Amino acid sequence: MHKHQNILITGPTGAGKTYVACAIAEQACERQYTVRYYRLSRLLDGLNSGKLDGSYQKQLLALSKKALLIIDDWGMEKLTQEQSSHLLDVLEDRYQESSTIVISQLPVKEWYNMISSATIADALLDRLIHNGHRIELAGESMRKLAQSDHLG
Repeated sequence: MHKHQNILITGPTGAGKTYVACAIAEQACERQYTVRYYRLSRLLDGLNSGKLDGSYQKQLLALSKKALLIIDDWGMEKLTQEQSSHLLDVLEDRYQESSTIVISQLPVKEWYNMISSATIADALLDRLIHNGHRIELAGESMRKLAQSDHLG
């Protein structure tokens, strides 16, 4: 894992996106890097709660210190202005300091449309995409293939 790199993993459901990200995370852990995995909805729920209970800045600091942050299920729903702003805070603190992996069924070209604020979308995606390597997976769901092996 090279410092300060983002990896954007896209592809259909079950194609192995999370598997690939977790394999990279395991490699990072073996090399003594700190890693944290979140589903996007849970990360945003936690940040929203942090705004309410006063722990928001502490959460941002903790996230900024992780060498690798994995955000799964990107693009499952359109982000509100507040969610987009929270995510920008996270990525701004991590920009050029640490690595982030984003996992999504949506092709990267469709990410802009999932962010309600065009200004925040520009800033957020600029920090992710222009400092990122893309891995685009294709094929059948591994779950579906495994099930057909058991039935066959």
